[in-house]
Amino acid sequence: MKKKDLVLNVSERARVSHSVANRVIKSLVKGIAGAMSEGETITLSGLGTFRIKARKAKPARNLQTGQAVYLPAGKKISFKPSLAFKRLLKDASVPVGANN
Repeated sequence: MKKKDLVLNVSERARVSHSVANRVIKSLVKGIAGAMSEGETITLSGLGTFRIKARKAKPARNLQTGQAVYLPAGKKISFKPSLAFKRLLKDASVPVGANN
């Protein structure tokens, strides 16, 4: 699903115009990104928890040249789905990776 499809879905379910749904989705994304950039954890009931985790420095390899490189320590985004979301995915009849 692309953003355009999500806007259409939200506008139909919430019975609002496409422009209102688009503004709401943009605001949601900006709010999540802003909070995460400040190191906050975001928990959305029924969906899951987004948090920033530290990533250790590690050796790696450039796949094109085969040259050894070193990746510095950094941060990564972690998502842990809620139990309700896990159950929903487990019970879903659509195979994982299917494009709808």
